[in-house]
Amino acid sequence: MKKLLIVLILGFCHFHSNAQLTRRDNSNGMFQSDSSSYKKEVKINLDGQTKFTDYKVFSILNDTTYIDTTLTLKKDSKFNYLRKDDFELLPFHNMGQTYTKLGHSFENSSIFPLIGMNAKQFNYYKIEDIKYYYVPTPTSEVMFKTGFEQGQVLDALITMNTSKKFNIALSYKGLRSLGKYRYSLASTGNFTASFNYHNTNNTYNLKGHFSSYDFFNNENGGLTAASINYFESGDTNYIDRGRMDVNLTDADNMFEGKRYFAEQTFSLYSKQNVANRKNEAAKKEALKDTTQTKIPAKKDLSITKLNDSIKSNRLIKNDSLIAIQNKVSDSLNSPVIAKKDSLSVKPTIVLKDSINNFPKTSKKYFDATVGHTFVYETKHYRFNETNANSIFGTAFSTPIADHTSYQHMNNEVFLQLNSPITGILRAKTGFLNYNYHYNSILYYDNQTISDKLKGNAFTFGADWIVKYGKVYLNANAQTIITGDITGHSLKAAASFKLDSVFSFKGFVEINSKSPDFNKLLYQSAYENYNWQNSFKNEELKTIGAQMIINKWGNIKATYSNIDNYTYFNEDSKASQANGTLNYFKVKAQQYFTFGKFTIDNTVMYQKVENGDSFFRVPELVTRNTMYFSDYLFPKKPLYLQTGVTFKYFTAYKANAYNPLLSEFVLQNDTEIGNFPVLDFFANAQIRRTRLYLKVENFSASFTGRNYYSAPNYPYRDLTVRFGLVWNWFI
Repeated sequence: MKKLLIVLILGFCHFHSNAQLTRRDNSNGMFQSDSSSYKKEVKINLDGQTKFTDYKVFSILNDTTYIDTTLTLKKDSKFNYLRKDDFELLPFHNMGQTYTKLGHSFENSSIFPLIGMNAKQFNYYKIEDIKYYYVPTPTSEVMFKTGFEQGQVLDALITMNTSKKFNIALSYKGLRSLGKYRYSLASTGNFTASFNYHNTNNTYNLKGHFSSYDFFNNENGGLTAASINYFESGDTNYIDRGRMDVNLTDADNMFEGKRYFAEQTFSLYSKQNVANRKNEAAKKEALKDTTQTKIPAKKDLSITKLNDSIKSNRLIKNDSLIAIQNKVSDSLNSPVIAKKDSLSVKPTIVLKDSINNFPKTSKKYFDATVGHTFVYETKHYRFNETNANSIFGTAFSTPIADHTSYQHMNNEVFLQLNSPITGILRAKTGFLNYNYHYNSILYYDNQTISDKLKGNAFTFGADWIVKYGKVYLNANAQTIITGDITGHSLKAAASFKLDSVFSFKGFVEINSKSPDFNKLLYQSAYENYNWQNSFKNEELKTIGAQMIINKWGNIKATYSNIDNYTYFNEDSKASQANGTLNYFKVKAQQYFTFGKFTIDNTVMYQKVENGDSFFRVPELVTRNTMYFSDYLFPKKPLYLQTGVTFKYFTAYKANAYNPLLSEFVLQNDTEIGNFPVLDFFANAQIRRTRLYLKVENFSASFTGRNYYSAPNYPYRDLTVRFGLVWNWFI
């Protein structure tokens, strides 16, 4: 609540300052703001030169995009709780609950083990997910969407600068939704504060963030066998889903944590910086010469004549002096506003796939940079239950209050060289300290289960990025040279961009890492949920290719080979496979436009050649959308997109959700899938506001009640939801 109040107060100050500006409307009302006046009103002349490309968004990877206020079908796919395209995910019935994975990705794997509890990780912001902003004027965005039974989600962002050199951003996403079924309350919060700074000559750069999150859920364990019969038969006595019995009535879990991150770089030497300093010195010298006055060296010249001469010479130089002063005037003293926003000016590349966000490669000059990255993070997972339940077996004691803690700190230093021939070369070394622990050592059933996994790891690695003509090469290698864990990775990619229409990327990745900590060590008040394992490292090998043809579509294929794959078996115990897992996935997207109508298709095919006894996915997943889009009314004040989306996946034995572990475990009894989901949507844009209306699963009444998100967990019934995304620019 305190975090939300901070955001609201800053937002109030943001709009209060906005009301103190008298604006010249250069955009036919597109950017006109409230101009409430008072005695000390600040009058600022705006020159109308700011463009949408000046409002930049980037991550730690420096993959810069822009703040985009357009309305597209991709925006509709991302208008959800995660604010990501959830094509490969199947949500549970309530917003804020977990998801069943319909597809898997083994790309960009870390060499360090994670805490686990993966069913709680979907709304977790990784370091790569945090956004940094570079904006000329204060900017904000608000996203709102209704939930289920007294539910809603609000995601608010405000970003601004104190100068061109320092930008800050504050964001908070809060959710609370009661849900249609009993004991399915979800309450979550994500707070993020990020900043980025560079000095005047850009030799020093600093970016960092603070992230805090808490994900709370009541857990009902799914429907009982009797309630499943009522649901599938369509019994009218149970149209109110709150009347159905569930397996758990007093259980909840919580995943929370905080992260502190900072990365700084300092340029040791750069020919460009040397040239810039010389240019700045020349400009200052020219300005100094312009302001100087030549005075005749006559001893008998009177003071009056001297002053007249000075004034005369100053008047002669006045025009050039004003011109120079105007050029070097601080942009903070002359804020500008865009003539049009992205509704009127369509960006050429906005939020494209990463294959089009080619990294910055070799420059035309040599430079050397040193840098340092710091990460400190704490995570806590808790499972609470008033009384023991036979679903999980026998308990040592009640109430149940399981608590898992994890802290890690990572320091990394690097040296980076950049030249026109070799591109960017970076050598890096790091030190990781981790502590995964419980409150005490457990002695049970003739075995001793430790209370912690604690240790260190020293790493060494290198990165290489270069461009040769239209070919981009990217390689990354890292290994743990000594420590309490082992691991290594090698990643390489080659990209070819012919023009703005065609691009191709091929990549390969080899990774060895320890399994997640909760598979190595776990303690619980339930007897069956205590173990300590000595598993081998998981060995991952992935190869893939991606091709994008703008205006036609894109296709991506990956093939993964995994040895020592770890999972949770039918008894909800951590297990490691003896055989090799071979997993193939190909995903294609294509659209066709006929006048004002468009058909957009996304299809994914998957095949598990070896390892289908412990790794299962649907063979086919498809999403097909047909929609109409056009401007309405005279002068086109409203842009409308409306249509129907069809989603389907083939039946398979999906993993079951275990709320005690917050993991999905193997099961061999129930199949889900083979049911269509039809959604109707009507989206509109008015200036920089996007409005969304959706009727979810309106096919529920005539396709049969066999739709499930996971065994015992029904998917959503017919639901009407609406929301909006609204941007403000000062």
